[in-house]
Order: sequence, then structure tokens, then C-alpha cells
Amino acid sequence: MPAHAQPSSRIPQRPHVVFIMGAGRSGSTVLDLFLGQHPLVQSVGELCNFVHDGWIERRLCSCGQRVPECELWSRVTELWKKRSQVDLEAYEELRNRVEKRRSVLWQMFSRPSPEQVQLGKDVRGNFLTYAQWTAGLYQAICEVTEKIVVVDSSKNPARGLALVLMAERLDLIDLHLVHLVRDVRGFAWSAKKSFRSDEQAGVARDIRGLPVWRSALAWTFVNSMADLVRRRHETSRSLLVRYEDFVSEPTPVVLQLAGFIAIPPGPWVELLHSDRPIEPGHIVAGNRLRMQRHIRLRPDVEWQSKLSFAEKMVIWLLAGWKARSYGYHYRPAASELDQPVGMTSPPTGHPLAGPHFLASHDRQSTGSSPVSESAQP
Repeated sequence: MPAHAQPSSRIPQRPHVVFIMGAGRSGSTVLDLFLGQHPLVQSVGELCNFVHDGWIERRLCSCGQRVPECELWSRVTELWKKRSQVDLEAYEELRNRVEKRRSVLWQMFSRPSPEQVQLGKDVRGNFLTYAQWTAGLYQAICEVTEKIVVVDSSKNPARGLALVLMAERLDLIDLHLVHLVRDVRGFAWSAKKSFRSDEQAGVARDIRGLPVWRSALAWTFVNSMADLVRRRHETSRSLLVRYEDFVSEPTPVVLQLAGFIAIPPGPWVELLHSDRPIEPGHIVAGNRLRMQRHIRLRPDVEWQSKLSFAEKMVIWLLAGWKARSYGYHYRPAASELDQPVGMTSPPTGHPLAGPHFLASHDRQSTGSSPVSESAQP
């Protein structure tokens, strides 16, 4: 649909946003990609990084084009600027204040009105400006793609809280929160890995691994904040999903998500039982999997053999109390053992279409990098 055209009659007046919240390395990109296979859903990845990574750094969209050259994102940005009169640099400055400053986070928790949230005198605009521009971006995505749901996997609880205020106090968006949580030991093992910058493999910058004690504390803090944000939103519009449940027995989780979002589950269920590849779509930022060729919906329990006994003990001593609140146990249950998914998905793993800009020999060379092509965040 051209940017100047009238929106489809099925596009809601308020953009319908599904926000995936939680710690990084928890499978949000996998879930985002999967949800985006529904004809009514547009997955966008970590939309919080859209301006910085897409327009300032000119990084790759998962379609293979630089974001400024990507037809979809060019049309979205054109419509966003026209409708909202947004200044990209000013928006990025506002977003950093709202989503990265703890002083602003505490204000959003404690102030009774969004108008009372102070971002500082040296910034162009205020919280209302941020809220209106953010809602305008979601609306532009809906109108350009003609989808009724936008999935944003930015994960940051501060952004989640800002969206709750936009939905409940300002009536700018229709919001459903999905708190995605992963076993803290799997998170710590993933965060321990280091990666070299390789943009075509989905690694935008060098990533240095973290010691497990820091990962355990970060996981506890982020998920505790996510719990608080989830309690701020309507109970019927907040959902906790465990990554392990989604990849081991996806059908029940998919049916739950469909009922939660209020869209037909048929396309997702059909995909689980087919060999049709998951299309990479237009993910602007996120885990390296967004640029990979194949994923496998199976539990990621590599941590069980790779972490030392001492590391497991440190992680559980620091974060076990929180992990137990999500149903995790020190000794993994039989269902968490390393085994392929049952009849709910193809036994060889569900394929993810390779990046359009890679030839077959390039894909083989990319696969030799330390970036895994399985569904292991």
C-alpha cells in the first residue's frame, strides 16, 4: 500500500502491539519470527533500535537490504515522518532518556500521571512527545504492512512500562505484554559466549562473554522489573511464557498466545506441522538468528554439560529463588532433557529461510562461524 494511501478498514485506530519483554538471550527473536508468520501479524524485532541501528548506523534488515534501502522500512519512515512530524535524532534522544535512565524508570513507576515524568531540561520534547511518536511508528507499520498486530521484541522492561502508560493512561495503543523467561542457567551459558562482529551473520558488534555471576544478577534484576511491569498492566493483557515450553511443546503455547492476542491460531498450527520455511521478514534488530538459515525448535540444554558444577552452584545461589518462582528446579525435569521436539513440529527442526542476499556457498561459510544456526539464543 503506498504511503499516501488511506489505511485499510481492518487497521485499528489504535495500533495493536504485542510487546515481548524479559532478559536478552531468552528466545525473543525466535518467538518474534514465529509469530510474524501469521498473515495478520507483523514482526519487527527490537524496534527500540530502529532509528539508531537502522537509520544512523545503516545496518541490515533481515531481508538483506540496508534499512534505508529496504522498501518496507523506507515507506514506514516516510509515513511516520508525514503523520507524526517526527525528528529522528530528537526521537532517539527521547527514547534513550525514557528507556535507559533508571531515574525515569522510577518516575514511571511512582508518578500518577505520564505528564509528570521529567526527562530533563536539556532534551527536546517530553514523555508525551516520546509516547505520541512511538505510537505513530506502530501505526505507520500497521498501515504500510496492512497487518493488525505488531510484535515488538525490544525486551526492555522500561520500554514495556512506557507502553503500559501509553495504553492505560494515554489511550494511544492497544497493548498485550508477553513476559518471556528462560532458565537462568541457559541464559548464563548463552551470555558467557563471545562473538566477533559479522553483520551478515547477524552480529552487529563484538560481543564479550560475561561471567556467570554477573549474568545471574542481571537475569534476576531484569525479570524482577518485568514482573513489576506485568503487574501494572491488565491481568487479561499480560502473559508469562517460558522459552523451554515454547520450543519443546509449541502447540499448547501457540494456542494460548492466539487466545491471548485474539487472532485465529490456524496459520501457526499449520506451520508447526508443515515443511514450509519461516520467512526472515523485516526484523530491524535482534538476535543473530534473524539472519540465519535454519532454526530447530528444541530445548536448549547445552548448559547442563557445558557449565561446571561450581558455575551452576553460583548461578543457583544468586538466582535460584527467582527461577523457582517461574517453575524451574535445581535438578532439571525429564521434559527438559536434550531431546528433539515430538509430533508437534517436524522432527528434523523447522527451517528458517536463508538471507536473500547470501548465495549457497556464502551460507556455508557463514555457518562455519561461531554463530549457531539452531534455536539457541
